[in-house]
Amino acid sequence: MTVPQKTGTTISSTRTHPSRTKLVLVSAIWLGLWYLTPGLLANGAGKLFTTDPDVSILIETILALIIVIVLLLAHPRYNRDLFARSWSRWLYALPLGLAFTVPFRYELEAPAALYMFWMTVPVVWQNYLTFGLLQCYLRERLPPWGVLVASAVMFWLGHAVFLPQSFAPVNVLPSLSILALGFVLASLRLALKTLHLNLTLHLSFYFFLVA
Repeated sequence: MTVPQKTGTTISSTRTHPSRTKLVLVSAIWLGLWYLTPGLLANGAGKLFTTDPDVSILIETILALIIVIVLLLAHPRYNRDLFARSWSRWLYALPLGLAFTVPFRYELEAPAALYMFWMTVPVVWQNYLTFGLLQCYLRERLPPWGVLVASAVMFWLGHAVFLPQSFAPVNVLPSLSILALGFVLASLRLALKTLHLNLTLHLSFYFFLVA
């Protein structure tokens, strides 16, 4: 009886270790991709090609869009759930309506069309990476509460690491606010199974607070 017990322990530990390694690897990949969020950094990828801020943002946004398209094509199984038909699809009318009003309220220096393109792609990018792919991956390996906590913390971590001047823990209120937002978005995704409401709320926020 002793031999089977030792063998079972060995198998269990070898199964657990790769799982933890994969979680760490996935988190590292996620942070690497988050680094490419358009306009996230003053010295982002666009600055390698131009010093013009508008052109730099455009380059970074196009790069993110290409990566999102590649990820979408590579994950059809996840996409069936993330973008399934749902009543929440009708809520896209809200950000669409706000988008039509942006040119009449716009007061920023960058062209209005560039702003709208710039905001739309990162919203899809952030939600698809974090509450889409990452959450799907975590759901296959963690209980629901673990998925909720991990995805919310990763969302906060992306802001805290790359925007420490605004969201590092020393900035208590902004840091807690972005963490709370992470929990809200992660909860919506878990409850509704799709990304429609996440995208609707996030897009509406940027199109409403444009001025």
